[in-house]
Amino acid sequence: MSQEFYIVVNQVLVFAILMLIGFVMAKAKVLTSDVLNGLSRLIVNLLLPCLIFYMIVGNGITVQHIFANRTYALGLLLMYAILCLLGYAVAGASGLRRSGQDMFAVATMFCNIGFMGVPLIESMFPGNSQVATCLLIYFVIDQFLLWTAGLFLCTRHVKKRNNTGALMNLLNPMIIGILIALALLYFNIQLPTPVLATVKGLGDCSRYLALLYLGALLATMPVLNMLMKPYVYCLIVLKMTIVPVAGYFVAALFFNHVTSLLLATILSLPPMVAHTMMARTYGGDERIAAETVFVSTIACLGTIPLVQFLINFILR
Repeated sequence: MSQEFYIVVNQVLVFAILMLIGFVMAKAKVLTSDVLNGLSRLIVNLLLPCLIFYMIVGNGITVQHIFANRTYALGLLLMYAILCLLGYAVAGASGLRRSGQDMFAVATMFCNIGFMGVPLIESMFPGNSQVATCLLIYFVIDQFLLWTAGLFLCTRHVKKRNNTGALMNLLNPMIIGILIALALLYFNIQLPTPVLATVKGLGDCSRYLALLYLGALLATMPVLNMLMKPYVYCLIVLKMTIVPVAGYFVAALFFNHVTSLLLATILSLPPMVAHTMMARTYGGDERIAAETVFVSTIACLGTIPLVQFLINFILR
């Protein structure tokens, strides 16, 4: 068994422990509904933007590194298009209403890269500059699409008094943070070390708080009812198991083993916790967001190691 497999298992256990702590804290009335509402806004409006901001400007990646991997970026855009079609196909076949189909498609397209993917991948490929560059490109494309196209899909059925509400949603802290960070990167502007350290610390907090948040929300939701939703299992089997394994071997036709394994690992991740926060903050279909995020996050404790095992088994 490869070293990556055991690293994945250990990291997944960390995720499970954090979610369990959040679950217990909610049952103990420490993480109440009011606390979770405030925590959701804090993560969406400050901590997550800090995470992506530091990912762009704080890891030594340059514009030249990004341009050198433009083929990889084009492949990512194709991947998002395929995942979007897959999400709508499964949601439509499951009989979800339009708002539910939109949220399910978003859950299929965008994975938990910030809170689960980054620490997992950094553990699997420590100090690998190629992985750092590819991960940054993925992160920028992922978050930019999520907080523009994804946010539009999540909220386009919400009744608004005028069109300025939709525009203001797109001018959210995440997009503003990405644009500022890319501008600093392009013009090679270096921020003072204390500023970068502060931003990094705030961004790192988001990973732990998001998993505590997810575990706490799990304690307030009808878990048994969510487990009865067939479309959630389609997401787990298709997007989180079959697609990652197939994606590795398709990617291997164009990229090396490390890059292909990176993409497979990303595809095996569950939907992002921020989907529930996005739905709560901007008025999207929170029920579908919660069902897809909760059940798939629990399932990923088994599917992420399974994907790594299957890839290693086939490669033997």
